[in-house]
Amino acid sequence: MTGTAARTADRPAAALRAVRKSYGPVTVLDIPELELARGRITCLVGENGAGKSTLMGVLAGTVSPTSGEVLIADRPLQPGRPDHAKALGVSLVAQEFPLVGRLSVAENLLLGRRTRAAQGAGALRRALFDRAGTHREARELLADVGVEGVDVDLPVERLPVPLRQMIEIAKAWGNRPLVLILDEPTSSLGPVEAGKVLALARRHAADGGAVLFIGHRLDEVREVADRVLVLRGGRPVADLTPAEATEERMIREMVGGELARDLAASRAPAPARTVLTARGLTADGLGPVDLELRAGEIVGVAGLMGAGRSRLLHTLMGAQPRTGGEVELGGRPFRPRHPADAVAAGIGLVPEDRKEQSLLLSHSVRWNATLATLRRDSWHGVITPGGDRARSRRIIGDLGVRLHSQEQPIGDLSGGNQQKVVFGRWLHAAPEVLLLDEPTRGVDVGAKAEIYRLVDRAAADGLAVLAASSELEELLWVCHRILVMAHGRVVADLPRELFSKERIMTAATSRPEPAASTEATV
Repeated sequence: MTGTAARTADRPAAALRAVRKSYGPVTVLDIPELELARGRITCLVGENGAGKSTLMGVLAGTVSPTSGEVLIADRPLQPGRPDHAKALGVSLVAQEFPLVGRLSVAENLLLGRRTRAAQGAGALRRALFDRAGTHREARELLADVGVEGVDVDLPVERLPVPLRQMIEIAKAWGNRPLVLILDEPTSSLGPVEAGKVLALARRHAADGGAVLFIGHRLDEVREVADRVLVLRGGRPVADLTPAEATEERMIREMVGGELARDLAASRAPAPARTVLTARGLTADGLGPVDLELRAGEIVGVAGLMGAGRSRLLHTLMGAQPRTGGEVELGGRPFRPRHPADAVAAGIGLVPEDRKEQSLLLSHSVRWNATLATLRRDSWHGVITPGGDRARSRRIIGDLGVRLHSQEQPIGDLSGGNQQKVVFGRWLHAAPEVLLLDEPTRGVDVGAKAEIYRLVDRAAADGLAVLAASSELEELLWVCHRILVMAHGRVVADLPRELFSKERIMTAATSRPEPAASTEATV
């Protein structure tokens, strides 16, 4: 290594000096000094509202600090200039990925870039859209992050959330950055896909890059970190080595005390009536599936990406057309043609993508909290403002939602508080069955525990819960029974006494026996 190269390798990839961000009198970030070393993975943990997103935004140029400076490879970053950050070598994989839904996979992957063929071509060639080159490079980028077999002509909006997550990662990876920021990169991924992302982070560090990894899955943080920085109230409160970063220590530093784990999931639910039954249920990419849900039972759904977890929930909710089989709800045939039919029958859904599928981000917290019961709570179609505010206040208070006013846009709240509002909406509606799709995606450890307790308490009151999650720890902690799916079918039904990660993963990677043909019943 030459002297110049050695000196460069010794210099931090990025540095924050006396960086502070305030909104009026409120300081949301105060970092005296932080350096991101080349060849190392720095993990950033903290509760929602701890300042993680602000710090990430300052580094990526999307947030202008009130004071202080940011250096990328010793060069000052122009505040509030994401294009300058990208030019200096910063790539961000955001939790709420900014893909253009109507554009194809290939177009999204190479948006704002020219293909290799176009870079060396003349003006006329550059002026034309290089379709073949775009498709070829898009497939190469996906293959580089371990994604194969995707039709790169498909619009992104037609893809499931886990695949969109991998596309966003491939897009950032393709920039070959110096600093790679990963914000909850595995939040919607199963164990196998999450493992690929962690391997990418290690690969980037091994190549001399710096990684800033923001995560709520503490087992992944422990697995990948060279250093763990804990934020609380916008300030660093602990800088831990891998040996010091036990799960208990990280939780204690994040919340300022111990986090009690007092869920009642270890107790088996008392024998109760069957609320929902499915026999031979099929839909596009799903089935046949048989299942039973009983009152007071929390049933988990595990499986790899593409196993059919979300399809199962969407089919039960009437959001995806059923092609065969029978479903009974409360002992009567249940054939929803639309989600509104399911809601009217007593089923609620907390979807995987709350911002796209559940919330009206520009509307008030009050409006979002009471959406599911507007018809029931109205008087001849008229909603009284006083009653609406009282109901919203009760939902917000019961769930401990942190906010300034119930009239503020819900888009201003943290992810954890948004998710609490969605839960509160359905718990207020008092359904018989609650479907949960990735119920704690993008939620910090403290909010997760609160949500788990809400689910456990609702089940104790007689609610039947079907929860699909890519987090095995989550299912092992909160569920009474776990269904494992593979290739659109249920391949294992595990009671609590048989729970283990090994047993779940073995079933999830199995190939089901071909199903006998059945006559479609819709």
